[in-house]
Amino acid sequence: MAFFKRKSKNSKKEYAGSAPDFEWKEKNSELIAAINKPDLDKALALGQELVEYVDRVFRKDNPQKATTYNNMGMVFMMKGDYELAEECFRDALAMRKRIFGKDHNEVAVILLNMAELYRIQAREIMGKNRVET
Repeated sequence: MAFFKRKSKNSKKEYAGSAPDFEWKEKNSELIAAINKPDLDKALALGQELVEYVDRVFRKDNPQKATTYNNMGMVFMMKGDYELAEECFRDALAMRKRIFGKDHNEVAVILLNMAELYRIQAREIMGKNRVET
């Protein structure tokens, strides 16, 4: 992903046991709380930290990694950075398709988020181009 500098590129393989899952759940809960507040600057910082973590700890196609990228897409969408939001959603979508198959509800969630992104962008464009008649 282009929105941050990676400290290491998949230098560690997925660990055995539940420690990475537990740590991911805690970090993801913090990110979700910041998104829901919304404290988008905090969410961005937490999200970037979490992306670095999942890229380092989990293999290429992992549900936690896909969820993290989806959540970063939400942060960028809320901040109005639609290009990065779309990049995150596309990465999450590709992962979830490989993990679950194209007809899974987890894939549908990403498609709905992308639809919302495009709806927001379309409304902004239409609002800018509205002419009184």
